[in-house]
Amino acid sequence: MTGDRKSSCWRKAGTNVIFLSELTMSQSTLEEPLGARQPVKTQSNWTRRIWPTLEGYLYLAPTLLGLLIFVFIPIITSFRLSLNRIAPFGNQMRFVGLDNYVDLLTSADYWDSVRVTLIFVLGTVPTGIALAVALAILLSYPLGRMAWFYRALIFVPVIISSAVTGVLFRWLYHPVVGYLNYWLVQLGLAESMQQAPNWLGSKEWALLAVIIATTWRQLGFNVIVALAGVQNIDETFYDAAKVDGAGIWQRIRHITLPLLSPTLFFLLIINIIYSFQAFGEIHILTQGGPGRATTTLVYNIFNTAFVGTPQRGIASAQAYMLAIMVILMSFINYATANRRVHYQ
Repeated sequence: MTGDRKSSCWRKAGTNVIFLSELTMSQSTLEEPLGARQPVKTQSNWTRRIWPTLEGYLYLAPTLLGLLIFVFIPIITSFRLSLNRIAPFGNQMRFVGLDNYVDLLTSADYWDSVRVTLIFVLGTVPTGIALAVALAILLSYPLGRMAWFYRALIFVPVIISSAVTGVLFRWLYHPVVGYLNYWLVQLGLAESMQQAPNWLGSKEWALLAVIIATTWRQLGFNVIVALAGVQNIDETFYDAAKVDGAGIWQRIRHITLPLLSPTLFFLLIINIIYSFQAFGEIHILTQGGPGRATTTLVYNIFNTAFVGTPQRGIASAQAYMLAIMVILMSFINYATANRRVHYQ
């Protein structure tokens, strides 16, 4: 019994010693100066909220800088020039307000270039899209092992520059050694090379020659986009139409073209913008001639700004008028053609 009492007393004493030592340590901790503690690092609310946005803008900074230098600053500078008359030699400017725009709207040459541009657009856009859809439908059918070759061959004009296209068609259109007139004679469409069309030297044929060259160069892009749209159409629609007895033309008219309308709408907008901006083929083939037969709005801007006596103020005004025209036509197409677009 005595031994049990002694052991219990020692246990209580040990417990009290442990308790007293912990209490002493806690008191010593409380008595430490505040500066001796290590501060807890916490992220501020400002950093949590602002840094993700700032980090995103840092990634966008190179692109935004490029847009500022090569897009926004030239746009602002061009608008400032359009409100001034600039000396042909030197940088002296005189503010004239909207006089440059008034001179354009009362100029016969400007309206003639508008007429040529509209004919050029109406000649390239519908023709290019129609050919692209026809070729895309043909390429969507199994063509054997050479299918990749045909698709690559059609896409070749896209990777060729407009200068190379102009030189190529200038050789094809040559009145003496050109292959185009040679085949016209062989097919009986012309009696001789002398009576064949003078493609680049005649006002009646020059614009058509430029339209053909521009359409050919844009054809590869149009075919690739149209082919992607055709291949995206669900085959079950065609299977159901075959069961109902629909022929190939009925399937194209009632299935392919309606379901291809989003792609056609995209091609319409892109081709209109491209046709308004076409320059390289015109410059290489005809340089706006003969006379002003192929002087479009873009080429008229080039002539006004860099050929003869430069008139950069009037050229800048023409550039803004062209931009307004492109935006207006794109909006009209979106407002009218978009109603007939069928999405799956």
